[in-house]
Amino acid sequence: MRILILEDNRPVQRLLQSRLEAAGHQVEAVSNGHQGFQLATSSAYDVIISDIQMPHWDGFKFIDAMAVICPQLPIIITTAALEDGEVAARLEACSNVVCVFGKPVDFEGLFARLASIIPQSHTSINKMARIVCTIGPACDTPETLGKMILAGMDVARLNFSHGSYEQHEQSLCAVREAEQVWDKPIAVLQDLSGPKIRTGAMENGAIRLKTGQTITIQSDPVQGSSQRFSTSMPGVVADLRAGDQILLDDGLLELHVLEDSGEEVLCEVVVGGILQSNKGINLPSTDLSLPSVTAKDWQDLDWGLEHSVDYVALSFVRTAEEVAAVRDHIHRAGKRNIKVIAKIERPEAVQNIREIIEVADGIMIARGDMGVELPVAKVPRIQERIIRLCWEQNVPVITATQMLDSMTTHARPTRAEVTDVSMAIKEGTDAVMLSQETATGVDPVNVVRTMAAIICEEERYTSSSAAHFQQLVSDSSLNPALAAAASLINISATLLLDPGGVMYPSLSKWNRKVPALLVTRSIHVARHSSLYNNLFPLIIREELRRDEMVQRSIDLAKEWGYLRTGDMIGVLEGSRLTSSGFQQLGAVQVVRVD
Repeated sequence: MRILILEDNRPVQRLLQSRLEAAGHQVEAVSNGHQGFQLATSSAYDVIISDIQMPHWDGFKFIDAMAVICPQLPIIITTAALEDGEVAARLEACSNVVCVFGKPVDFEGLFARLASIIPQSHTSINKMARIVCTIGPACDTPETLGKMILAGMDVARLNFSHGSYEQHEQSLCAVREAEQVWDKPIAVLQDLSGPKIRTGAMENGAIRLKTGQTITIQSDPVQGSSQRFSTSMPGVVADLRAGDQILLDDGLLELHVLEDSGEEVLCEVVVGGILQSNKGINLPSTDLSLPSVTAKDWQDLDWGLEHSVDYVALSFVRTAEEVAAVRDHIHRAGKRNIKVIAKIERPEAVQNIREIIEVADGIMIARGDMGVELPVAKVPRIQERIIRLCWEQNVPVITATQMLDSMTTHARPTRAEVTDVSMAIKEGTDAVMLSQETATGVDPVNVVRTMAAIICEEERYTSSSAAHFQQLVSDSSLNPALAAAASLINISATLLLDPGGVMYPSLSKWNRKVPALLVTRSIHVARHSSLYNNLFPLIIREELRRDEMVQRSIDLAKEWGYLRTGDMIGVLEGSRLTSSGFQQLGAVQVVRVD
């Protein structure tokens, strides 16, 4: 049986390990709850034996974390506080605790209990790709968000198409509270609504459109009927021309413009059905004069600049200039280093993708509107191309929309959804996104846990391509130290000394197999790195000499369970002036963890 021991008392730990190994069990031992959590999420065990009173994460915090990650994994508790009524009551409420022993341990009873445990088959969930979760009424409490963090959430998305500033501030505070409780930096992504065009109000909430009939869309507000309706953005009516295609309600209904007069357009219903109030309007063949960043977006962005937002996403981007304008606004404000993500959903954005990637800090492949604005059959290849271009230009990319959509209402995903997530990971996306699955779904924690399991399974088989290796060789002249570190495959981790947050994007690009530990003094750098594949931040605020920083980083990584005694690691650092006065461009050192 595979057993993990959590015990900070060394003599007790050695006694437990030796007696269990003598009985034929495979045993590993650690000294605190966080070390145990890291090991339990990267390996498979049949049972865990844990003390309650430990440093860093105590036994109760570990039990809570494992109840989220692997609730079926049995935990046996050994404690000297067995007679404490409060401890006993808390343990009684833990569904994954199967037995409690006092100290000294009754080994005869322990072996009897182990013999009754049926080994469970489960896989690791120690993923490298990131998960972006949309925050909504189903998950906006610190408790639920904490469980989502444990399950694998790395980025929290605030959707400004819905909700008030007060609601978003409450969600933001809940994220920061959960982040602090579970000691994991979380990036917050503010998603601006952009010029989302919607239908106006309809009589009785909905109207019926019959195929072949004509209907008028006008700029002036009117209650919609089977003869005419208005839009949330009257200016688009003047942009419509005869022959243009109009898609309603995510493409379920279709109109063609017959006549245009500036103030209204006459349309033929090509695909009919029920049209409800406030449904989306997509105009794939129309050259829109609307700005991608609306007055509301600028106001929302200013709100983000006053709060602890890390990324802002721009909807319906068409050109690189629109992205640059937002970056300039953030820079002029001088309040926060908010990074800008361009959402690719319009045909113009696909055409201008190279220029947009060059100026953006990140890309989101927003496949929902993209699949309406463009022929849906083209979306998979567009996704693959954008992921490849982002990797080439070292820009993080998020694959979004309907990834586990059925889990909004069901406990299990469809096989097609599992394949969709797996393919995005195989293609090299940095992150995958959950929308309504977590915002309004029946079980947000289960959705995140499922997404993490799919990612981990695909990452077991994903390997670098020949093109990847060739580009590594050609780029090695730019930073030979980085290329050398990325080539180290027989090590347990890469330790990156990157106080200014300059090198971690490149390490994420080249190193997708060996865990990369990012050492930084800045919580903001740590949060920004949460969007990048295979980066695990260690925040060390002290001003230390280089060797002291390496030792402090290794000690912290051991305490958190990332490293263990005997591990071989690569230490990577960038440009600095050495104590001897040499201008170092970069350096790689291989050390053994003591």
